[in-house]
Amino acid sequence: MASSLPYVTYIHSILRYFILLFTVIVVIQCLVGMLGKKKFGKNNKITALLLLICCDLQLLLGIMLYTLGGWFHVLESPGVMRNTYSRFYAVEHSVGMIIAIILVHIGYSIGKKNIDDDRKFKRIFWSIFIALAIFFATIPWQGRQVVGRPDMPTLSTHS
Repeated sequence: MASSLPYVTYIHSILRYFILLFTVIVVIQCLVGMLGKKKFGKNNKITALLLLICCDLQLLLGIMLYTLGGWFHVLESPGVMRNTYSRFYAVEHSVGMIIAIILVHIGYSIGKKNIDDDRKFKRIFWSIFIALAIFFATIPWQGRQVVGRPDMPTLSTHS
């Protein structure tokens, strides 16, 4: 299974762009819905569902990378919290993304509630907007010192 980790890492890296795209679309739909006093409709539900599916798939891939890549065992290492790279991947990235995905689930569940559309749009907006902020803060962008990875990953099966 460890030999397939480069493929999992590649898919995990590419999927972030779909998540960011759908997150931005949901945020914009909610803003338009709030400001234009629109009805919460089928398109809103579909976009939120696509975001949720991408996030859940990303979480599964992340769990595979975390466990099979040995990050869980890094937590047992002395000085892990002093090492920027280890702390980021073993703790900050993982916990941040889990919190953001929980917020996406909360937002999606609000979309299914029987409340007025204005309140629905506002509640979904804030949960997804906060998730978006966490996504941006915990993605290992290329320019980040120590933890950055290429913004456009390449599929490399060599270590």
